[in-house]
Amino acid sequence: MSGERVQDEQEKGSEQLRREWLEHRHFRYRGCAPDSDDPKRMAGNPDLLVGAHHGPDAFVAEGQKERAVREAAAVEVCLGCPVMVQCDAYASSVVWVGGVPRLAEQEGVWGGRRSLERHKALIAARLEAAAAPDRRFQTPQKQAVLRALAVAWEPFEVAEVAGMDVRTANWQRSSLVRLLGLPKDVSRMRALAVARERGLLEGLEVRADDGTVPAVAPPTKVADPAQPTQLELWHPGAVQHSAAARPGRTRRRRRSRVVSAPMTLDLFPTVPLEAAA
Repeated sequence: MSGERVQDEQEKGSEQLRREWLEHRHFRYRGCAPDSDDPKRMAGNPDLLVGAHHGPDAFVAEGQKERAVREAAAVEVCLGCPVMVQCDAYASSVVWVGGVPRLAEQEGVWGGRRSLERHKALIAARLEAAAAPDRRFQTPQKQAVLRALAVAWEPFEVAEVAGMDVRTANWQRSSLVRLLGLPKDVSRMRALAVARERGLLEGLEVRADDGTVPAVAPPTKVADPAQPTQLELWHPGAVQHSAAARPGRTRRRRRSRVVSAPMTLDLFPTVPLEAAA
């Protein structure tokens, strides 16, 4: 389904949910309706002014504690409301503003849920929709890195357990986090929890950390001890020999300008004078 079609379907769905809420047979008995004796007060709780559900500063400026008390009282009114379900469905539906998905009602308490709760639910739904299908996790490298990440987290250790070089292992870790629909700064334990929820860690025991270990490894500046240096590739014994001669310093072995090669043909043989005569 194309993006424009998805937006159109969500916009129509939000309008339909709004109509169902407004046209519900018990809408007139909703808890946030005006009280018959005092229209400025709420029918569900006469101690609250009408509109106390909507916005943090509906009437006067309030502090954080006062806001929490007011919102808690508003939620209590919602819990006894006959149209709570329809109210929440409409307010939490998605509309598009400038090409960006938004809640139909971004502020206030609707259907027994605060604004922050409804925004978190919207973000979670978007991440779930963006998460990759399980088949994209079935490549041998991703499976190997996922198993390694369950028992280790240091870049070199993960690479060793996965049986690949550090650069490839780090790239696969980043790819896994992206496919899980998680931010790149997510913790290792959170990433593994999401992977377990999706059935990607069946039969694996996870080695827990303190919760501060990132799922994506930071840039590795230390050389991989498993990879030989250029000097070792040129002469495997050069490093050991020079290190023993002068500890703490590695000297590059100088090549001789004259190469002695046995069993070679002498292009300019020396001829005795007697033979030349």
